[in-house]
Amino acid sequence: MTEILKTEEGHAIAANGKIYARIPTPEGAEDRFERLEDGAWKWIRRTEKPVDHMRMEVILLGEPTFTMVPAVSYNGNGWGKTPEYVGDRAEDGTPWSWASHRVTIPACTYSENAEISIALMAEPNSNSACSLYKVEEGEKHVLIFPEEEKPKTLHRHFWGEPFQGTMEPRREFEGILFTELSDGSKHRYKGLLDFAWRYYGHPIKPPKSAAELYRLSIAYARYLLQKEKDGFIGFTSGAQWIPKLNGYQKAEHGYELGWVGQNASFAVSFIRDYIQNGDRKNLDIGLAVLDGWLTLGLTNPRYITAHKNYKGDPNPLMDLPFETMKKEDLDPWDYPEGQLEGIICRRIGKPHPAAAKNKLPGSDACNIGTGAEGYFEAYDLLKTIGIDRPQYLEAALRTCDFALESQDEDGCFAKSWDYEGNVVSKKGTIGCFLILPLINAYKRTKEEKYLNAAVRAFDFYYQGLERDGFTTAGALDTYSIDKESASPLLRDALALYEATEDKAYIVRAEKIAWYLCTWMMHFTVDYPEDCVIRELDYDTFGATSVSTPHQALDQYALRDVLSFLKLWELTGNIQWRERALAFWCNACQGISDGTLFVNGRLRPAGSQDEAVFHTRWGRYTVPPFMPSQWLASWPCAFRLENLRWHPDWSFFDEGLTGIRGAIKK
Repeated sequence: MTEILKTEEGHAIAANGKIYARIPTPEGAEDRFERLEDGAWKWIRRTEKPVDHMRMEVILLGEPTFTMVPAVSYNGNGWGKTPEYVGDRAEDGTPWSWASHRVTIPACTYSENAEISIALMAEPNSNSACSLYKVEEGEKHVLIFPEEEKPKTLHRHFWGEPFQGTMEPRREFEGILFTELSDGSKHRYKGLLDFAWRYYGHPIKPPKSAAELYRLSIAYARYLLQKEKDGFIGFTSGAQWIPKLNGYQKAEHGYELGWVGQNASFAVSFIRDYIQNGDRKNLDIGLAVLDGWLTLGLTNPRYITAHKNYKGDPNPLMDLPFETMKKEDLDPWDYPEGQLEGIICRRIGKPHPAAAKNKLPGSDACNIGTGAEGYFEAYDLLKTIGIDRPQYLEAALRTCDFALESQDEDGCFAKSWDYEGNVVSKKGTIGCFLILPLINAYKRTKEEKYLNAAVRAFDFYYQGLERDGFTTAGALDTYSIDKESASPLLRDALALYEATEDKAYIVRAEKIAWYLCTWMMHFTVDYPEDCVIRELDYDTFGATSVSTPHQALDQYALRDVLSFLKLWELTGNIQWRERALAFWCNACQGISDGTLFVNGRLRPAGSQDEAVFHTRWGRYTVPPFMPSQWLASWPCAFRLENLRWHPDWSFFDEGLTGIRGAIKK
């Protein structure tokens, strides 16, 4: 067990007579430590005179084997090519510092070596920041007052100015210390996350009943439905604000089988709705969507195509003189926010983009894996009501056969392919989206080749998590460390346990789930009264950050609700159930009932922001501390998945009523 000892220069963290970390106390200050539980203390610093800044420092002695700032930096980042915080300091040598609310545990820094793990945290909303960087002695953890972000702040695809907050001079400052001796494993943040959940977490209620959420989700899906001139029917990817219309309008003429568009999932939900509620129109819609992707959307017979795009009106943006324009030349009232951001980030000051070649779209592991699962599920549902669609089963199995053909010897799948099936992008955990349909194919055919391929692929991707401490490249628009790639890997582990009854997969599933929890907000950020997030009454607790470059909160954890619930059933660890409930309650905030008026804009029934910019991270067109105002379709699809896969809706209505083992403050 670790202890804190008094030393000549301050204090030290020690165990069994050995000192592992130093805690220097500056002149004119005194430190005391109140034990919260074994290995955790409230650190209280009091100064002789009031001061208007403070740095509370802990130095882990020696070289760390792994460092983390949850949802911000994993071992210094550097995987991928999207702008992010790389290393422990900027190009000018200044160590990075991050606002407390940018981190999923307030101002948390974590490091470990072969013998001990150490984390330093703040109290929520304490006007604080953090920093983590190497010094000659080892790894320095810093809790900073007042809030700052230096030497620059990360936004969506661009860097902003540094931020320096202020505070009234005071004499007392508080932090939280967590320590844990090594059990011999790597990436031992499980103990930190367990402690943070019980220390910072709180009850949370679902904003609406499951029945009401279901009704609104079906309504928004119908709003997104569109028919093209050739008869193709699909769900568009969402709705955005159109200034000239002074209203939201659904995106037109672009469709995706999975990822943002989730056409396969929506179609299955509509078939399920017919079975449950008898609405024949929804059955017809579901069948038309799934049939259309196979008859009008298929461009490669080896797998289901991921994208379907139709030409709409001529795009006036393509005729703008990008190479001579400045941001100020664009009138924000002329363009939807998403288009405006695209012009600023990717066009202005650059040569005029070449005309797109008339090339058929390709596919990616995320879309075709999701699509195959959708066709498997649709085939099964339809059989229960006497409708036989053998082409659905064939399409799903054909995609699985493509996965077998394209799998590397080490088990890896590519991230994406062109329309001829040639690899476009190779790296990333995203290939694990193909594992679940392979397991499904094995269950149906009993052919060992599918299970063997699934096992090899899972081993490849899981070994990456074990080796690196993170997963990568799940989001198709961001090539980086992220949480989105771990969600399918968790579902894969649980499915492999079900298929093989090998309990080792439960252990691996928990490892993946703990990694996912590093992306989960463990506390509520308190926003100013005049903030749009505050007006929306948005609670950050239970949300998940997107990736190391995309530091906003979204609803992707809807995909993890039932996985965490299953982990609770398998392990008896109540915290998995508690976290599942927090995921659900958080992700169901801000859904319009048709009267929701946000930022002067009336929203369609069932719509919801794709993300919330909860910290000093934003787009050129949307400042920090704002909802995204892009009403994407995928959260709606994922919500319907939960409601059709878990028929006991009392779970969704329950809310998180308490946290077992909560630490009294």
